[in-house]
Amino acid sequence: MKNRRRKTVWAALAVGAALAFAAGCAPGEENARPLPSTGEQGATESRPAGEAEERLTLTIVDGAQTGELVLAGEGAGEVYTLTLGDAPVYLDGQPAEASLLEDGMTVEIAFSGGITETWPAGLEEVNAVSVYSRGTEQNHGGGFYDLCGFYLAVMEDLWNTDEGLNSGAEYISVDLSQAPGGLTEGEKAAVAWVFAGIHGAKPLALSRQELTDQGYCEPYEWRDGILFSISDGSGEGEACSLPTLRFHAEKWRSGTGAYIFYGCSAVWPELGTWSGYSVESHMIA
Repeated sequence: MKNRRRKTVWAALAVGAALAFAAGCAPGEENARPLPSTGEQGATESRPAGEAEERLTLTIVDGAQTGELVLAGEGAGEVYTLTLGDAPVYLDGQPAEASLLEDGMTVEIAFSGGITETWPAGLEEVNAVSVYSRGTEQNHGGGFYDLCGFYLAVMEDLWNTDEGLNSGAEYISVDLSQAPGGLTEGEKAAVAWVFAGIHGAKPLALSRQELTDQGYCEPYEWRDGILFSISDGSGEGEACSLPTLRFHAEKWRSGTGAYIFYGCSAVWPELGTWSGYSVESHMIA
């Protein structure tokens, strides 16, 4: 599951993301952005760097295997992309190969060239990328480590189930507002952006009610989009001494076009990450 196929579609999403993340109104209305933005996708202006080197502490949401990192911070607008290139990588304070990076790691980026006025943002003149091994004080692993990667894998499984529901989807909205596990707002936004990009769609991070209120879909049908949502399933199933995530996952197109993984659970080892999950039942509308 960890080796799921990923597609990098930065260029293809340049125009689509500028529309899809425009703040707050219905499709086609000027400057309507459901997700926060620091500027238009593809812009090249950057905020001037200060005299001193700047540092950001972020989470690797995706791309550790390819070196095309998607990173997230705490806030809803805190999503960044970074191509590692020649930037030096340090593991536990020692020079290391970039191949040792993992999705889910906390990473400290030292840079001196400013932050691009794009969404997601870019970091210029990166001087160092520092991470720590699992099991260290700075990266204890265990409880819901690489939760973003886990949710991306679950939604990919949903995408590949009853694939007819996916046909003609111009938009993909990912609603993690009720998802368990404590993702930051930045991580939720990054997951939505990555997943829609994998499938060449315009990304949104709106619930079904928000999609209806903002004019993207009718109350009982979304003709040109598909909604993926994950909700809390805690309190169901047997107790476990290890961190256990219980959830439901759904993709929805209409009142008669939906598929649900119901009663799902996944367990995290003390210092590791997820290896799979179980589904109690499959529900079809």
